[in-house]
Amino acid sequence: MKKRRFFCLAFLLILCVCVPAGAREHVTVIYQNDLHGWLFPDSTRVGISNMAHMLRPIFEKEPNAFYAMAGDLFTGPDFPEKKKGVFELGLWNRFWEQLASRGFGKRVLISAGNHEFDYGTPEPDAFRSGLLCANLVTLDNRPYFTPYRIITGGSGFKIGVIGLLMPHNTRVLKAIRPRGLEMRSMLSAVERYVPQMGRLDLTVLMVHDHIRNIVALAEAIPADLGVDMILSGHSHIVLEEPLVKNGIPIFQAGAMNSFYGEARLTVSDGRITSMRNRIVKLTPCPLARFSMAVKEAVDALGGERFALLRQSLLGACFRNEENSLGDFVTDAFRWATGTDAAMTNSSSLRKDFEVYPGEPLLLNEGDFKTICPFQNHLVVGKATGAQILRILEGDALAVSNQVSGITYMVDARKPCGQRVVEAKIGGEPISPERVYTLTHNSFCTRPENMERYLHLEPGSIEWKQTKLIDYQVLVAYARHLKVIDYPSGGKGRIIRIP
Repeated sequence: MKKRRFFCLAFLLILCVCVPAGAREHVTVIYQNDLHGWLFPDSTRVGISNMAHMLRPIFEKEPNAFYAMAGDLFTGPDFPEKKKGVFELGLWNRFWEQLASRGFGKRVLISAGNHEFDYGTPEPDAFRSGLLCANLVTLDNRPYFTPYRIITGGSGFKIGVIGLLMPHNTRVLKAIRPRGLEMRSMLSAVERYVPQMGRLDLTVLMVHDHIRNIVALAEAIPADLGVDMILSGHSHIVLEEPLVKNGIPIFQAGAMNSFYGEARLTVSDGRITSMRNRIVKLTPCPLARFSMAVKEAVDALGGERFALLRQSLLGACFRNEENSLGDFVTDAFRWATGTDAAMTNSSSLRKDFEVYPGEPLLLNEGDFKTICPFQNHLVVGKATGAQILRILEGDALAVSNQVSGITYMVDARKPCGQRVVEAKIGGEPISPERVYTLTHNSFCTRPENMERYLHLEPGSIEWKQTKLIDYQVLVAYARHLKVIDYPSGGKGRIIRIP
């Protein structure tokens, strides 16, 4: 018995000596993206104060935990003109200050999104937390914002985080030009700053760009740089399971403060050895919902609420499918112009409205302005059936356009050019030779955007701009309906064969 006990003790001693302390660490990443100003509570959503309350005990308990917001803090609610950008920044800074007062400031990260430049180029110190962006530089190649942050957790565990922004956005380029700034490629910034950060246990990129470009970046990153994960933004998609490209998982958590993601990692010797991810829907508790509903009822005394919403209007976070928000908006466009069909790009729909059972919402003009905040004109064109079929074929794998007056069925398993297996306008099969009238918005029909949104060559359709503004049309249509009652999953206009 004594020999056995001695052997066990000796084995444990050898094990303790051979296995280095701190070789295995646990990391919790709480991540969001594209908050777009929805940082305050109302009867359908929680505010950023709820996130601060949630993060504090996590940070206290877990030394390697951090929170990351991958761009687009600005541009959402219809704030007063002089407060746009001001309110969003003020709320973010107070959020950071609340956590920094507890010693957690270095664990709260935000990277630049394209909408951070909607009101000009922010000053480098405007964000109290710092704004991460490694590929925006001065003419002498110095970073304008903070290129990266290193978080030192328990047992000296080091996490390096680099911020990256899409390099070719026209609004960003227009904003930075007067400052003498330039955008560099994201890959060149990664190759520049990863070595500068020195030895790390976990290397993270926060990337704000179209998901296809983020995938291309992941595939181009050399393996010897040791990039472990990408927290992404811009496409407003909910990735229940991360995309994995070139061995690098890519995460994204919807938009508009409707969700957050939680990735729990185990890291050993600089590698992620296990990973669990979950997406959490942010919903106010019944008491908060009711109290905010009371407040909103009081606020309504200052402005008319005229449209009753019976079911949720959803679409801002569910772009790659037909949705009720898209059905409502395109129906409004077709109603206003009287055309055979109407479309709008899924990415233009910016605000969901959640309706809870037995709690219908009353909407006012400002609510409709937040659905379509860019104030595009409606345009009308004459398109052949062949052109419309080409648009639908281009949308067969990823829904760029929501539709009205059109129903179509796609089979993604078929080869390109044959995926639309049935398409109708006004209940009748689309005739390739027939000319149809089509309404869209002025942004998508610009020559530089035709191929991207309509899959057609610039100039192939002649568009006539109307005097109608998108959100004003929604207001008029809602007044006409009085009750808005669209099925949340859509009306079966776009059918995918499983």
